[in-house]
Amino acid sequence: MIKSDSLTMSLFGTSLLFLILFLSSVSGFAAKRKSTMEIPEGSAGIIAYGSLISLPSMEQTLGHKYEGPVHQVHLTGYERAWTCLRPNNDPLANSVGIEKIDAFFLRDNERVPFIGTVQLNIHPKKKGRINCILYLITHEELLRFDKREYGYRRVDVTDKIEEFHFRGGKVYVYEGLPGRTGGSSPDKGTYILIKEFVDLVTGACDAIGKNFRGEFDKSTRPFAYQVVSFKKVIWEKAK
Repeated sequence: MIKSDSLTMSLFGTSLLFLILFLSSVSGFAAKRKSTMEIPEGSAGIIAYGSLISLPSMEQTLGHKYEGPVHQVHLTGYERAWTCLRPNNDPLANSVGIEKIDAFFLRDNERVPFIGTVQLNIHPKKKGRINCILYLITHEELLRFDKREYGYRRVDVTDKIEEFHFRGGKVYVYEGLPGRTGGSSPDKGTYILIKEFVDLVTGACDAIGKNFRGEFDKSTRPFAYQVVSFKKVIWEKAK
């Protein structure tokens, strides 16, 4: 009889343990369950992971005040890095009317030529996760961003936003075109990071909050290029 009671208690304890584990897994699933966001007809989501985190920068491209929703989200499957190379005399810039220039930065009393600047980019990474801002804009406004983001391509990331499922529209992010990332070498010239541009991005993160800035720093590769103040850059019309 004692053995039977012991067996009963053992089975009860095992069942209780399984019940606790099951309820914990259900609770965890519920906590991670995504909300559903309805994207209005004729609109799309756009993910900002760099300068567009700054609302004034966002509005400069829009050409008007942004009055839509602003969501802090996470983009999964990517990592962020300062690796998108933009040559000063980029053939892709012809469509936006940029004239050819010669550029130098001052190092002591020396004029050092450089052939382009570096901007933020994202790269696919299996377990990558970066904090971003989600805006909603119209399809017509999206075309303005396509023009601004020359050197990048628009990628559908509707299913890669951690916090939401979406209905009625898609969500996009801009990823550097293949062949426009990497390092510089003596035979290819020099690329630099403009300090004021870095400050724009990090300042926008600071304005959101300490936690957002900290997460930005942790999810972004360290600089691999020289940082130069705009005040030390000389731009001259190409001869």
